[in-house]
Amino acid sequence: QKGVDMRIGLDIAVLAQKRSITRLILLSTDGDMAPAMKHARREGLEMGIVQLPPPERPLQPELLTHCDFVRFPD
Repeated sequence: QKGVDMRIGLDIAVLAQKRSITRLILLSTDGDMAPAMKHARREGLEMGIVQLPPPERPLQPELLTHCDFVRFPD
């Protein structure tokens, strides 16, 4: 799983540096995504995260620190 997290993080970093997108919405509760989110925001991306309903795990505080908005599914 760590390999997948690292690949997602690298994808986020590349998209941010190339300015390919302006907003990214992440569906993850994994705090390992926080460094990539922080980097993306520094590069000017708007970062969002989706909070899935229980019984999914709650969002890690590190994720909330590095996002601009949280969405809740309807």
